[in-house]
Amino acid sequence: MPNAHRALPVLLRICTAIDQLFVIEVGPFGARLAEDARAAWLATGNKTKPSDVREYVALLAVSIDNRESREAFVAEALECVKL
Repeated sequence: MPNAHRALPVLLRICTAIDQLFVIEVGPFGARLAEDARAAWLATGNKTKPSDVREYVALLAVSIDNRESREAFVAEALECVKL
């Protein structure tokens, strides 16, 4: 079995808040996209610092076609990262 990468619980809570913003932006299918993005994000290694969440936001943002909506989502999501 390959090593399972992990994230600190506080980072996972931040990601959950970001997921909610994402679903509001893209609709109900956003929950599935967020699951896929979370798996891809964790596959790149352990997440131990708030700046790691920026990578997660970037993975989600690629699913938002409209540039203005994408930029607004990223700005709002990064507000969740501030501790």
